[in-house]
Amino acid sequence: MKQSVNLVRVSLKITGIVQGVGFRPTVYRYATERKLTGTVSNTSTGVFIEIEGPSEMTDSFMDCLKNNPPPLAKILTFETKLIEPLYEKEFLIIESDGAGEKDVLISPDLAICEDCKKEIFDPKNRRYLYPFTNCTNCGPRFSIIFDRPYDRKFTSMGKFKFCPDCKGEYTNPLDRRFHAEPNACPVCGPKLHFLGRKNTGDCLSQTIASLKEGKIVGVKSLGGFNIALDAFNLASVKRLRKIKDRPSKSFALMMKDLEVVKKYCELSAAEEKCLTSSRAPIVLLKKKLKQLDHLSPDNNYLGVMLPYTPLHLLLMQDFDCLVMTSLNKRDEPIVTSDEAALELIKEGVIDFALSNNRIIENRCDDSIVQFIHEKMILVRRARGFVPMPIFIESAEGQMMAYGADLKNTFAFLKNDSVYVSQHIGDLGDYRNVTFQEEEILKFKKLFGFIEEKKLTDYHPGFAHYHKTKNYVYHHQAHMLSVIAEHKLNPNEVLGVICDGTGLGPDGNIWGFEFLHLNKRLLHLEYFSLPGGEKAIFEVERIAVALTKHTNLYKDHPARFLLEKNIHCPLTSSLGRLFDGVAVLIGLIKNVSYEAEAAILLQTCAENCGELIADSYPVVIEDDVIKYGPMIDALLVDLSSKVSAPVMAYKFHEWIVNAIVGGVDLCQFKTVVLSGGCYQNVLLTKLLFEKLTSKNIKFYINELVPPNDAGISLGQILGGKLCV
Repeated sequence: MKQSVNLVRVSLKITGIVQGVGFRPTVYRYATERKLTGTVSNTSTGVFIEIEGPSEMTDSFMDCLKNNPPPLAKILTFETKLIEPLYEKEFLIIESDGAGEKDVLISPDLAICEDCKKEIFDPKNRRYLYPFTNCTNCGPRFSIIFDRPYDRKFTSMGKFKFCPDCKGEYTNPLDRRFHAEPNACPVCGPKLHFLGRKNTGDCLSQTIASLKEGKIVGVKSLGGFNIALDAFNLASVKRLRKIKDRPSKSFALMMKDLEVVKKYCELSAAEEKCLTSSRAPIVLLKKKLKQLDHLSPDNNYLGVMLPYTPLHLLLMQDFDCLVMTSLNKRDEPIVTSDEAALELIKEGVIDFALSNNRIIENRCDDSIVQFIHEKMILVRRARGFVPMPIFIESAEGQMMAYGADLKNTFAFLKNDSVYVSQHIGDLGDYRNVTFQEEEILKFKKLFGFIEEKKLTDYHPGFAHYHKTKNYVYHHQAHMLSVIAEHKLNPNEVLGVICDGTGLGPDGNIWGFEFLHLNKRLLHLEYFSLPGGEKAIFEVERIAVALTKHTNLYKDHPARFLLEKNIHCPLTSSLGRLFDGVAVLIGLIKNVSYEAEAAILLQTCAENCGELIADSYPVVIEDDVIKYGPMIDALLVDLSSKVSAPVMAYKFHEWIVNAIVGGVDLCQFKTVVLSGGCYQNVLLTKLLFEKLTSKNIKFYINELVPPNDAGISLGQILGGKLCV
């Protein structure tokens, strides 16, 4: 048989998020539409394709695949090479090759797609009301995988044997469930069961009935169990606050649909797009009505998410709003196993749990985001984002960063990719330390990591400090995290770090710093923390320190510590200054959770309304931002009966003017912003506006949170720069 003179065979190696997102069926469709022959397979590094046919058709295939990949795919590299034709007769999808180095990206868990939504509400569909419906465009990914490549046998779905119908979908290249590894149906897939009550009848309808009765129920989701209860049942919410020891801290909400969200919250176009995305995070939205104030009594925002699994959708048909918060005790990791959930049932944390027999391989909380001038700022990076890497320039080799002690994440560098872990939590609890250690081992196996170099925070109390002598100072890591994200030249930017706690090179606790490379150019004036860490919770002690030159608090026990200089470490922390000012204005004396005083101060300032509020005086001398003149002016306002919202707003303006004044003094036109204080929406909004008005270019964390969860990324860049 005579062969075409322009017949060619091309091999393609494609890396990125190209597994678990319908990539191979898309390749198959593009190839067969052009009557090309060849093969496609998953490998441990990505997808390998060979196509054969007329050159104009192979060119058309490659252009189409580059420009129109599956919606959830992300192509990083696209390598092609001409090879010898094999004169095949068809195009085949062949078995995956798991050999070689593990470089393929793993997709995060994905919210239910519109096609699957339609199926579960279609009485004629075989997946009608099935709570584990998914396809190549949605469903569990990271939470169920334990090895690569992304094949069913390497996930917790491996134990479920396909029924003939699901097998037919899975093996049909033209079906939307072709090689959808979590594919399942009521006949062969995971099933619901109860923990803490008898398994009789329909689990779903019984759970809905119990929620209506005011019960507190554990619900197993993608990355862990949630606590669910009727958001409008005040008695149930009050009971949960007592159980979780959260007297005022906000609870996350799941709302039925966008119509309900718009009823209770203000919603911008960017926020709506994020809510309805495949990531489906919790989005912090400004409250419109007061009916849900009991769920966030300390602030003006609600943490809202939409149903992101079929189970959530089915539950929410009978409710406008459910509280949907992590199932755990305070500061512990989210529960993932039936055994752990049963323990919390015995302890009275929940009344019972709605579980299932699909194992969670990787614990992963719900992510939290907020928007400031349409820019998305992460608060917690987990489900929907992890394990997507962050790419940094000119990196070689491998290293690991242990992150910070609070809001911990760890990170691995492999070549030019940094894999930041999901939210781990505060390492003051040994269970979070155990969770971190377990997840580090899983990441090593899953991604083939070898830590050639280990990095950690400088703080001597850090849980992993003894394991390495390589450290990056806390606030330098904050600065470097932004530089890494935006691929900036470290020589050309000024870091303005507004944070709570981090040990500096001088042995003091830093937190309001102007940094360039390894140098501090400017900082907040030091003040004392009477009693050390105790002052972080008994925040009235900070107010005593800030007013020690006056007769206020003259009989307070902390005054004695100050006068004798007993256990009074020095700090330049803006977070602690927030605490002290909140006390002086009369908002709080002791906090029940981290940043409570700062949140109350932000809320108070936001309630300033139409009142005119300028700034307290900014004084910068000898590379130090003086807090004294600001405190004195605030005390004058206090004695003059100026309203608390006006004083709170003036304090926020003082911070903004101090930052902009400091930037001017340091003579930089580009700044990077990082640190937990930038989660304050009002502060950051005012700062963005002021920097923009002065033509100062600024960058903030967008791929990792500006809080301590971004520290591990900064440590990686610090290790790369050998700082």
